[in-house]
Amino acid sequence: MYCGTNKTALQSQRQIANAMMALLGQKPFAQITVSEVCKAAGISRQTFYTLFTSRENVMVFTLQANACDSPALDGPKPAACRGDLLRQLCRGYSAYMLRNQGLIRLLVDNHIDYLLYDTFFEAMDSCNDFLPKADPCTRSYAASFYAGGIACVARRYAQEGCSSSAGQLEALLMTLLSGQLF
Repeated sequence: MYCGTNKTALQSQRQIANAMMALLGQKPFAQITVSEVCKAAGISRQTFYTLFTSRENVMVFTLQANACDSPALDGPKPAACRGDLLRQLCRGYSAYMLRNQGLIRLLVDNHIDYLLYDTFFEAMDSCNDFLPKADPCTRSYAASFYAGGIACVARRYAQEGCSSSAGQLEALLMTLLSGQLF
């Protein structure tokens, strides 16, 4: 995926992402071709492949545009207490689910919700504030564990009709991720 600063390339990325989302509103992801996305975006296949590697990569771009700031860990830092940091993680991702419920439903309905895990993992793994004192291997496993749990809750949230409030989602994530059920 293109990560530069060229304004024209960035605009083309947004056009492609918007075209993909519009097409997803009309038909299943599996039936959308790169050619259709290019036509809808008004760009060439060469431009598409200069900016993205695949249709899935376009969806990752869309997810990152909504979540790459590590919604759970940005903003003022609480006291260095494990419970506070976990609560901040749960609060951030529950708010993310509410803000992006339509996108999450599209991912689940199209059987590409695994992209949520990939996006959440990368956001946590690349965030310097996520378990900064852990060794790199442990930190990566922890990012995988938390990303998997949060992505599974997001999937269930969509399957259940996105009816939970932010507070309910936060409490559920806290209970699950803190190990309180054991």
